[in-house]
Amino acid sequence: MDYNSISGFLEKFKKIIFQKEEVKNIVIKIISEEISKQVDSSQIKIKDGHVHIQGSPILRNEVLIHKERILIKLKKLIPNVNFLDIK
Repeated sequence: MDYNSISGFLEKFKKIIFQKEEVKNIVIKIISEEISKQVDSSQIKIKDGHVHIQGSPILRNEVLIHKERILIKLKKLIPNVNFLDIK
């Protein structure tokens, strides 16, 4: 059995997962800076260019108030990911 091809195959998935986690960490950092509150990684979901905020209504409203600035900063820091909306 050729373990080099298997490890190469698994390495591709490792890179993809790392990139998704890195993008999520950047989104959390920018949102936390804008609303001056720490946001937990379990409160943020990213799917198909949409950032979904899961948490208290106060947190969601605070994020939506600063939505435009957050999207602008995200587009500057991560130009290869197309963020469409924050919900």
